Amino acid sequence: MDCNGFKRWLISRDDCEGNLTRQAHKHREDCPDCNQLYTADEGLEQAFSNSMRMTPPPSGLARRARQRAEAEARPTGAKRPGWLWKGFAPALAIGLLLVVWNPWANPLTSLETIGNFALANHSRTDMTMAFTADEIPDPQEWFYQRLNFRVAMPNFSQRQLTFLGGRECTIGPKKAAYLYYDDNGKRVSVFVMPARQIKFPLQAERRYRIDAIQYSVELWKMDAMVCILVQELNPDTLSTT
Repeated sequence: MDCNGFKRWLISRDDCEGNLTRQAHKHREDCPDCNQLYTADEGLEQAFSNSMRMTPPPSGLARRARQRAEAEARPTGAKRPGWLWKGFAPALAIGLLLVVWNPWANPLTSLETIGNFALANHSRTDMTMAFTADEIPDPQEWFYQRLNFRVAMPNFSQRQLTFLGGRECTIGPKKAAYLYYDDNGKRVSVFVMPARQIKFPLQAERRYRIDAIQYSVELWKMDAMVCILVQELNPDTLSTT
């Protein structure tokens, strides 16, 4: 199995047979990039699972959704076959339940969840820059035209990071600016989004950090924006943590 085959397996792995799964795990053992992609995907699944357990539907919501489904889909005019309605009504009720109560509508409620989304974006190998630093003289205006909010560009002069370019992306369901930087040959990903989209308190002068295997994720508030930085940990850092 090659890297493209592994990515196809990762997308549909729940439906794959055992032999293909064994080939995929054998490939990721020999391929650091695919192993990182797998780890990020596992982290996202765990975050979704935790969010689902932590967010039970309101009492009586399923009953109200079923009643709404029956009212919306009640036959008018020509009579519908009974067998069709028996299968259609529960499906419509479930659909309405997901519309009325959507636990993923705003999952940005913890540093770990945001870190998983950012790390998954950083680990993707099929993402390219929409513009390079020398193509766009005003990145803030470029992002404003596409995201409808002003992106504050972080100052990394002390860290000697070189800005390479950017593109638009999402952190969970929320739009964000994705800024590419170079740190002595290593890619550094920086995500910028409005602070109002983060649903837990942030101290203005504090830098939050979590380490995920060989990566570091930092988050801090910058005026009305939140910055999320993902970078690979140095080997000497790994040996001491």
